Amino acid sequence: MTNHQPGILHKNLSVLFSLGLITAFFLNWVKWGTVPVSGRDMATGNFYSIAETNFGIGNPFPQMVFANALFWLIPALGVVVMLFVLARKTYAGFYGAVAGALTVGLAVVYALFTNELNMFDNSIQLLTSLRPGFYLALVCGVGIIFCSWRGRRLLKVAFLIIPIIVSYAAFSQIKKSQVSEKTAATSSLEADYIINALQLINEFVKADTLSNAKYRGKTIVVNGTVSEVNATDSTATLSMADSTGSYAIFDFEKAEAAKVKSLKVGDNTSVKAICSGSIYSEILETQT
Repeated sequence: MTNHQPGILHKNLSVLFSLGLITAFFLNWVKWGTVPVSGRDMATGNFYSIAETNFGIGNPFPQMVFANALFWLIPALGVVVMLFVLARKTYAGFYGAVAGALTVGLAVVYALFTNELNMFDNSIQLLTSLRPGFYLALVCGVGIIFCSWRGRRLLKVAFLIIPIIVSYAAFSQIKKSQVSEKTAATSSLEADYIINALQLINEFVKADTLSNAKYRGKTIVVNGTVSEVNATDSTATLSMADSTGSYAIFDFEKAEAAKVKSLKVGDNTSVKAICSGSIYSEILETQT
């Protein structure tokens, strides 16, 4: 073994992590309710198609959908790494580090996005939504980075930390801009429906599928009595419930949170919102 030739253990680990990356890419990483989403769904553009169909969340940059194909580099570079290690008997170098960095960055995006879906469907919890493919991808992504060179610890750490920071920063910025656009757009939109909260809830309880088809994605002004208010420094939720426990819930970001905090249970209020649909809880037997 020389500085340019990995030892047997190092070689075996590099091949193992490469195979893991390739395999994990085609496995399910998350499960949103009953909908599985694989690693390759981001590369094919299917990730946002699934999100839009089920939660009304489309690709924030549809004109750049071609950029998703970049993630096909993950399995492609996995093959390159095996060729380097087995045929050329050298370290994977930047090929392995880039494959690992892309995988780690993509895993962060999946985790952040899945965590946000809780506001649309409170049955979706991050830890229970993550599939074995996600963990396999993350472990192999980190592993291949640290097998890419002999030594060079700072460079390895950089390839691990930078994609995490970039993915988190990009996701946060996109989320912020999307919320700002939706808030501004909602306030200026003409309402498709003006309805009492109890009537709205009753419609969904009686005919969930028909009501989703009627109201989902529509701008609605809902008048009703506040049944619950939850607020933090940057977000707030307001609920209007019927006597059975079924309720309509509204999410507010920082710009509107202060107004929501001033409301008390029992206050009558009016909320303009875009309907995201309903969720039925078989455990609680309530409609939300």
